[in-house]
Parts: sequence; structure tokens; C-alpha cells
Amino acid sequence: MRSVKSCVSEMYRWFKPLAALALCIVADAAGADALSVVQPRAPGAYDVACSDVSQDLSRMATGETADAYWEGIPDARGNQRYVSTLLSPTNPFVVKLLTPMDAELFGAQADRQVPFAVLACYPTAGNTRPDYALPNGHVVPHMQQAGQPPLFPSDQARYPVLVFSHGLSGSPLSSDYLSAITLLASHGYVVVAPFHGDERFARIQLGDLGDFAYAVGHFGDYTAMQAIRPLALGVALDTVLADATFAARMDTNRIGGFGGSLGGESLMLMAGAELTYSAGLASKSIMHDPRLKAAVGYVPYFGMPLIPAFGRDQKGVDGVSMPYLAISGTSDTTAPLVTAAQAMQRLRVGARQMVALEGVPHGFDANSKDDIFTWALTFLDAYVRDDPLQRAASARMETVQGGGTDYLLLDYAAPLAAGPQQRDVVEFYNATLDHYFITAEPAEAVMLDADNVVTGWTRTGYQFKVNTEDAPTGVTACRFFGTPGRGPNSHFFTIDPSECNKVKSNGDWTYEGPAFRAELPVAGDCPANRVPVVRLYNNGIGGQANHRFVTSHSEALLAVAKGWLIEGAVFCAAP
Repeated sequence: MRSVKSCVSEMYRWFKPLAALALCIVADAAGADALSVVQPRAPGAYDVACSDVSQDLSRMATGETADAYWEGIPDARGNQRYVSTLLSPTNPFVVKLLTPMDAELFGAQADRQVPFAVLACYPTAGNTRPDYALPNGHVVPHMQQAGQPPLFPSDQARYPVLVFSHGLSGSPLSSDYLSAITLLASHGYVVVAPFHGDERFARIQLGDLGDFAYAVGHFGDYTAMQAIRPLALGVALDTVLADATFAARMDTNRIGGFGGSLGGESLMLMAGAELTYSAGLASKSIMHDPRLKAAVGYVPYFGMPLIPAFGRDQKGVDGVSMPYLAISGTSDTTAPLVTAAQAMQRLRVGARQMVALEGVPHGFDANSKDDIFTWALTFLDAYVRDDPLQRAASARMETVQGGGTDYLLLDYAAPLAAGPQQRDVVEFYNATLDHYFITAEPAEAVMLDADNVVTGWTRTGYQFKVNTEDAPTGVTACRFFGTPGRGPNSHFFTIDPSECNKVKSNGDWTYEGPAFRAELPVAGDCPANRVPVVRLYNNGIGGQANHRFVTSHSEALLAVAKGWLIEGAVFCAAP
């Protein structure tokens, strides 16, 4: 197993620190955080039932297949087909979406009423309703029929919700999507999945967009199809919530999303990202649904290197604050990992993770199933359910045991809002000094933000939680500054009493007093409900000592690639 040190020379080439960095993380995980390697999540404890999608296949012409209707594929004469033709005319989960009057985004589809059908699957218990057989060999489990109400378990008043967005030209009943929906619902989520019917708007394959000339020639239809998708997710959610029997058991304060391929992009657009709408890479926002608390994209399509999905240099994601997990394949040429990484790097507000599946191309990889859903469910439980233990688990994950080779590429676990007797420690960076600084004092942070008393400092976007000095838990952190004319132009923090006393006796440092209280690791590790804060030392680079305090694995390893040293976990922070 390779050490971090032996990996460093491979890392730092633009964003190709990705693969090498990630492999270093995997190699180093066994000797680091005891909770960095996790066991795969088993299927959930709930049985699953779904809403009515019974179909009258006699309405199809000879030679037609149901999946052509599910996916919105026109017939040979160009006549439109959609699943609503096969469903009962009284199905409550078929509605019409009026597209906005915006020709730049919607082209020929602007100001049109478009039908959308929705499948909703949910946890159930003691449900004896039969499964519904589909012509593709799958079944819709315990499907409601003829106006039957949903049968939820009685163990919870309301259940968290996921909007589910399938890939281009798919459907909730096609391919592996129904299995994914069922698995998510088995973990206690109500899953709301529209039939996007993409081929009603654009007859295009994602792979075609690698051909720049082809992409430019079909840009209008392609843009319209993409722009309609997030609106469909919003109207799908509204449709199910309009049903009183579902709405009574859905927790509208805990709504997240899961998307595959183009569905991963759709969720980002639903959260306010700007969509590229011209070959010149101009972009604009379609919507911002504040109900969406977090989302996961599996092999998310974020565009191609020449035509990124979110405007020039993916700048259209700059305003997105929704926590997002991207799970990408290193051999995916349809939704290139490098293009997704460019967008993920720009997310600077909410929690973010990017995970690579080694050697996986575009599409569902059965060998990585446990990896995919362990990462996804841990992230969704953390940021949709707001489960503090799962937030800590998500922050500490680096790889899933067994299955394919999966590894963390980018990460930041944004902490919950500080509670009573808690404060946020905010990190700043000074480019002139090439130094980092942290503060738990709100007034000091405001002063640095103002950039007039002490200049040159900007927030990095990283922070973690500590306790105030009057809190009953934790150990007092000693704050030091380099003695003027003698010590480094830098601050240093420690909660180790012996280290504090040692630095106090060093004339190079001046003790400034207590800074905050934090929990001390035991044998270099933190309890399962805490996030380790790792201290990094710049090894005297630039002639001045400087330290960083981070919870991000990828930030720590990128610092190592620049010559910094990892000194280990020094605080245990609440998630």
C-alpha cells in the first residue's frame, strides 16, 4: 500500500490531482481515521409500494412497445408518443406544465402546455396488494389501483422525500431506474419520479454532443429539453403534494433529490444553477426551488469540455448553496469526470463531495451498486434528514468496503448552524503572505471581511464548529501569535495542555489568551458523532511557519502535494 508521501509527485497537474490524489486517500485510509472505510449499506428495512401506473397496452399500434411511450419516442411519422396515452384518463398523477415564454431557453417549446406523468414510491408495511407486472419483465411493487390510497407504515408521522430524475431518454420504469427508486424508498423515503419523455423535445444522444458542430446545429432543441427537466421535477413534486393522502405523510421540510446522468444536471438546475443556452456559453437560471435541501448525482452529466452545462467555466453554479454529491466514473466519456469536477470545484457554500468509481464508464455499474448507494444514502441522510450522526459519518467517509474501487476526490462537510454555547470557526487566506488564519470571534471575522483595518484576507469557504469559553464541555484552546521581530507572522492554536505550556515557554510565540473550547481526540481519533479537525503545517515554505485546521480530506491532501505536512487530528468538532 502506497504512502501519501510516495503519491505526492503524481498529484499536482491541473485537476489530475483527482485520480492520483484519490488513490492516495484510499492507500492512506487504513492508517488514518478509523471511520474512513465504511461497510456497505444493506437494503432498507421497509417494504415498498408505488402509485398507480397501470396501463392499457391495447392502445398501442401493432409493433409498438410500451417503453417508446414511457420515454416519449415519436413514431416513424414523427407523431408524439407519451406514457399518458397508456395511463387511465383519471390518473391523478398526470398534469400539464406550462413552459415559460423564454425563447432563449425553451425555443419552439416556449409557452406550451406539456403533459407529465409521475410515479411515486414509498415505504409501506403489511401491504398485501399485488405487484403490477410490466412488459419489460420488471414489476411495480404493491401498486395502488382504482383510486386506492397509499398505505404508509405507522412508525413515523411523516417521511422525507426525494425527487428522482432519470437519465436522457429513460423513464422511471426503464432500465435500472425502478430498482434504484425501490431501493431508496426501502430506506424510508417517498420517491417522486416524473417521466421526463425527453425525446418529445430533442432526438439527441449525449455522446453526440462531443461533436461540436453537431451540438451547435441542435443546440436549441437540446437546450429546451434540458430547461424543461427541472420544471418537470418541481411540478412532479407539486402533483404528489396535491394528493391529500400523500401530502399528509410527506415531510416538506426534508426534501432532497437523486439523479442519474442528465438527471444529475436537472437537480442542479432545480437548485438555481444557470444553464448554457448558446454556443457562446451564455447562461441563465431557470428556477430555484428552495424546498430542495440536498441532492446526489450518479454519473452526472455536467456538459462536455467544449460545452459545459453551466456556462463558461461552469460559473453558473457559483450561486448554488445546496449540498451536492457527485459520483462519477473515471472511464466515462459521455459525462466526463473532469467536466463534472470543474463544476464541483466551484461549489463554495454548502456541503460538497465528489466520488470516483475507478474504471467505470457511463451507465449503471452493477459491481459498484453497494458503493453508489452507500455514498448516496449516507449523504442524503446527513443533509436531507439532518441526522447529526450521519453528517459525521459522511464527513469521515473515504471509501466503501468491497465492490468496485471507489474513492473520495473532493469534499467539504458544512457544519450545522451553531447552537447555544457554540461558534463557527471561519478560515481566511492571505494570498500575499500565502498564509491561512482561523477565528471563532464574529467581530474579528467581520473586521477581516471589511478589508480595511487588516487587509488582504478572504474567506476560503471552510469552517467548523467549536464551543464557547463558557461551555461545560471541551478543552480551552490557546491562541498564539509570532512575537514581533522574532517569531513568524502567523497564528497558532492548540487545545493540548502540554503543547500549550511548551509554546508559552517559547519566546518566538506570544500567548494571546483563550480562543474557544473544543474536544480533544483520544489516541488521535474522535468519537463517531464528531468530525476530526486535522492540523497541517507548511513546513516553513516561504520562510514563515503557518498552520491550517481543516475537516476536508481533499484540502489536506492537496496541501501535502504542495509540501505541507499533516500533523494529525487535533480537535473533534460537532457536525
